[in-house]
Amino acid sequence: MDASVTSTYEDPRAHAVRERYLDIFGGPELPVPVEAIAEDMLGLRIEESWELGDCSGVLLPSRRRILLNAAERAHGDVPIRRHRFTVAHEVGHWVCHCLEGRAAVQPAALCRKVDLRLDADRALEREANIFASELLMPEAAVRAVWGELVAQSHEVDPAAVCAERLDVSPVAMGWRLFNLGLVEERPV
Repeated sequence: MDASVTSTYEDPRAHAVRERYLDIFGGPELPVPVEAIAEDMLGLRIEESWELGDCSGVLLPSRRRILLNAAERAHGDVPIRRHRFTVAHEVGHWVCHCLEGRAAVQPAALCRKVDLRLDADRALEREANIFASELLMPEAAVRAVWGELVAQSHEVDPAAVCAERLDVSPVAMGWRLFNLGLVEERPV
C-alpha cells in the first residue's frame, strides 16, 4: 500500500478530495456528493451499462468514464446507495492509481462483487475500498452520528440510521462501524 495511507483503514486522500470539493462548490458536507465529486470536480462521466456481468463498476481511465452495473439498480436493496459506494470506489482508483501515475498506461479497473469485500487480497481493490469508505463515511461524522443515536435511544438500530444519514448501504456502514471498532460483529 502507498505510503500516503497512514493506517489500515484510513486514507487522507479521500479527506482531501472531499474538502477540495466543498471549498470549490460548497454545500452540505453530508451525505457526501460523490457523483458531483466524480463528474463536476474530477471530470469523470458516470453511466450505467447492462453489459458488466458480475462487475459492480468499471473505471475506463482513457475515456474518463465510470460504468455502473445497471442490473444492480434493478435488484432493490437500496441500489442507489450501492451505486454511490461503487462510484466512490472508482473515484478511489482514479485518485489513488491514475492521478498518482502508478502505471504508465492504466487499464480498465474491473470491480467484481467478490473483489469489493474488505478481505479481498487484491491490494488495489482494497485501497479503493478504503478510499471509498473514507470519502463517503468520514470517521468523525460516523462517530458523531453513532454517539448521538446510541445516547438517544435503544429503540432504533443505530447502524441502519447511520447508513441512512450518510446515504450508504447498510452493508457498507456495517463494515465501517466494524473497522472503527464501534461494533464487534463483522457484517455478513
